[in-house]
Amino acid sequence: MVSFKNRKIWILFRCLGWGCLIAIFGCSSGEIQNFAGIRVESDFRIDRLDLRIFLVDENGKSLILDESILTPQIGVSLLPESRFTTNAKIYSMRQGVKSAEVYDDRLRNLRWGAISGIRARLLFAEIPHALIVKDPERDTEMGMITVMVQTDKQGPFSDTLENTRIYTNAPQQSTEE
Repeated sequence: MVSFKNRKIWILFRCLGWGCLIAIFGCSSGEIQNFAGIRVESDFRIDRLDLRIFLVDENGKSLILDESILTPQIGVSLLPESRFTTNAKIYSMRQGVKSAEVYDDRLRNLRWGAISGIRARLLFAEIPHALIVKDPERDTEMGMITVMVQTDKQGPFSDTLENTRIYTNAPQQSTEE
């Protein structure tokens, strides 16, 4: 038979244990440990621009996948893609400098991902070519992309890629006689 005093102690420890556990996970929910910025890379595809968004710390080093139980997609602290607000601005180029804004909207198909052999924490996203306006004044297929990412508790963070391919082909040069 359990005494009344021992039962009170057991209940107290049990409540404290759950309270501490809730406090630990509750304080960090919605935040990514050491998240202090982003680094963006892009790949040109036939129908879209593929973007890789590396989450980085204050020193510019990529956050590591599975380094902590408080990182996204692990345990209670899961931070779904829907909690991110994104924006991308794309500019065409003329004579080697930024020209017209040809896209200003959110990133499409945002998702967590991994690259084989790399343990970095990163997001993948896309921008379909159909949404990028053709600039008749441009003189190259290259452009500039600025990507912004934020959560409701962290950010905004942005990075800019210069001289990255945004168009499927170079503009036709008119021949004047």
